[in-house]
Amino acid sequence: MRQRLRHLSHDVWFIIGVMLVGMVCAGLAGLISPAGLIDIGTTYAQPYIEGFHGLERNQRFSYSFTKDEARVSFPGIGSSWTTLIIRASGYRPEGVSSAELVIDTQEIEPIKVSLRSDIARYYILLPPGDDDLTIYLTSSTFTTPNDPRQLGVVIDWIAAYQLEYGWPFWQAIHLALIGGLGYWLLRRLAVERALASVIVVTVLITLGGLLAAFRIWWAIFTPMLWGLLLGFHVCLGPLRSFTRFAFARGGETLPQWHEMWLWRIVLLAALIKIGGVIYPQTIVYDERWHVPRTQLVLDGRFMELVVPSRVTLLGETVGFEGGHFPYSPLWYLITAPFGLIGIDLGLASNVLNTALDVSRSLFIAYIALRLFGRPGLAVAAAGCYHLLLIPYFLISWGNWPTQLGLWGTLVLIAVVLAYDDQPGERRALWGVAAAAALAMLTYTVVGIMAFTMMGIYALFELIRRETKAIQRGKLLLLGLAIAEGIAFVTYHVWYVPVIVTETLPAISSALSQRVVRAEASPLPTPAIDGAYMLNHLTWPGIVLIVGGAILAWSAARRAHGLLFGWWAVLVLYSLVSWNIADMILKQVFFMLPLAALCMALALEWLWKQWWIGRTAVVLTLVYLALRVADRWYEYIMVKRHIG
Repeated sequence: MRQRLRHLSHDVWFIIGVMLVGMVCAGLAGLISPAGLIDIGTTYAQPYIEGFHGLERNQRFSYSFTKDEARVSFPGIGSSWTTLIIRASGYRPEGVSSAELVIDTQEIEPIKVSLRSDIARYYILLPPGDDDLTIYLTSSTFTTPNDPRQLGVVIDWIAAYQLEYGWPFWQAIHLALIGGLGYWLLRRLAVERALASVIVVTVLITLGGLLAAFRIWWAIFTPMLWGLLLGFHVCLGPLRSFTRFAFARGGETLPQWHEMWLWRIVLLAALIKIGGVIYPQTIVYDERWHVPRTQLVLDGRFMELVVPSRVTLLGETVGFEGGHFPYSPLWYLITAPFGLIGIDLGLASNVLNTALDVSRSLFIAYIALRLFGRPGLAVAAAGCYHLLLIPYFLISWGNWPTQLGLWGTLVLIAVVLAYDDQPGERRALWGVAAAAALAMLTYTVVGIMAFTMMGIYALFELIRRETKAIQRGKLLLLGLAIAEGIAFVTYHVWYVPVIVTETLPAISSALSQRVVRAEASPLPTPAIDGAYMLNHLTWPGIVLIVGGAILAWSAARRAHGLLFGWWAVLVLYSLVSWNIADMILKQVFFMLPLAALCMALALEWLWKQWWIGRTAVVLTLVYLALRVADRWYEYIMVKRHIG
């Protein structure tokens, strides 16, 4: 006990040290006069403004009209004398009195400015205050016969330039908390004190540099970053205990050293991915479609998600071109409670979606351990998943139900493998049935793929004619039947008339047209799919995946039919995409965990090939990590911005 307290006291001094380093980094960042410009007419301004109408553009610049009251924030600026510059227009239609804008902060008396009708700059000197400057704008408004909105004044951009040094109090606190929480998190992951200190100090210096160069863009994020680290501390203990319990119930145990590396991978991925989606400038494309569906649940219109409605009218881009298709409502039930307690549905959905993505590492590790029995390979597979570029693309796009569907599929695979040795037990049937029901209810399209994979696995086992293999085949088929019965009673029953009258004829028509059609098909082709996979997997990744697929068959100690069925899904549903309906390459998304397994197998084989193989492994990992960093920035920070 005394020795443990001595060790903890050493850590306390290190924590105090890195917290002081964080404060110093924040203070040094302030030596470069803080400045920031918010371009009101772009989506990048959204985290910093309130009380503005939508984005507009003329031939010269983009802008937004204020409402009668508006607010603009400059995080990290304002601790000393600051110049505020507003580029604005007081345009008014003929016969409307000239525009007046009242500018107010907590440090000054309200200033009234009469604006010119043409665009011009207005300069205001502000005294020292808090190091998070907030500007309040109040203006007279007008309407036009064609636009009933209450329009204030046109704002092009607002800039703030701090003229003298001021101690950045709040940023010093934030960086200190990041340092302390980050160091202690590393220590909980068994990182040595010296190395943990070096890592944290490097991060703090980097954050200080970012604050100096891009003040408002990073000052808004530092409180979220230490909040994220605090969340990791709260969740780490319970998650580790539950994961150990789940692995043990599934008949596997990770040695402590490998388990520690698995959690290092998981938390690093969570820091990068969840940190990316909570970054205030992030815009996820699918929010515009899925958040309103969650709102339907909150508005008491849940049945519109269950029965054929405008929500399930998927048109000619997803499904089987028959109009309506069962659209699983489970995602919206899961996210609705966040809206009830006042959390932004878009933010909650992005974080939950990304947490599901990160947690796939745990499933992949278990599946690899169960299939191949090698802890090192299991940890490597968990890491390889995050070196694939597609998950970052999916996070930036959204695809929330699809992502949940893939998560449900991994649950099903893990449960099936857990009962691989005792398929005749009664609890095995109900476990598989429950997991299969989850896989189908999470997302119908991905659920159908999961059922196809398990159906092929079942047939593969039945053909073998061994006692346990026959038991596995019967277990899978009966479990799938029970699960589909649950899904049918829950919501598939509503789609029987639609499927009979629309979907099946549409499939028949698509196939017949494919046979007689002479011109090129507008549907996806193998060349398009190949280009897509190359773009998101890279040549090194594809070579590793193909090579690992060859190794997988001989390396697997069980469930060869599962591997066969998993690959068969890619082939079968690619044929569906090419000939019947564009499923937006969901069959490719379905293969990502298997791709990570194959990559790990190939890397493991290369590592054993003396120095040449090890050099190839190191260079490949460095290349993939750099590509991931580049695509992370493109997909999460840039790609989805509009305007």
